[in-house]
Amino acid sequence: MRVLGLDPGSRLLGYGVLENDRSGWRRLASGAIRLRADDPIPERLAAAFASVREIIQLHRPEHVAVEECFVAHSPRSALVLGQVRGVLLLAAQLERATLYEFAPRAVKLAAVGNGAASKEQVQAMIPRLLADCHTGLGPDEADALAIAWCCANQLRSVRLPSLRSGSGSR
Repeated sequence: MRVLGLDPGSRLLGYGVLENDRSGWRRLASGAIRLRADDPIPERLAAAFASVREIIQLHRPEHVAVEECFVAHSPRSALVLGQVRGVLLLAAQLERATLYEFAPRAVKLAAVGNGAASKEQVQAMIPRLLADCHTGLGPDEADALAIAWCCANQLRSVRLPSLRSGSGSR
């Protein structure tokens, strides 16, 4: 089974693909997609959509997990982040992946054991949790892997309702 975690951002978009084998979950691929800050929002959205769709086509995850929006620094930032999330959800939907959403607190709780953990704590913990994962992860890459980890743990422990089933988000 494969899970893709996505950390939405209008300038840096983190992604992390986990795969489950006999020994447990391991990192298959991860990174951060740099979106040009000086490009207009529609161009950044198109680039985010194309990049994520390419990642999904390359790695073929059955499940895609996206972090829910949090209150950003300004209403404009929140709107832009919502637009980025929309194109990520669309890319996953078009590739027929099962979609999930997780609150930032749930992601931090799954990865670190503390829902109020700092980005640095997530960065330090992810390499300890995953085989084939190096230290020195950037914050967006680590967050995306933590989102995938949260989803993987939920899938393993309970029957998780997807966004497609209409049962809401977790």
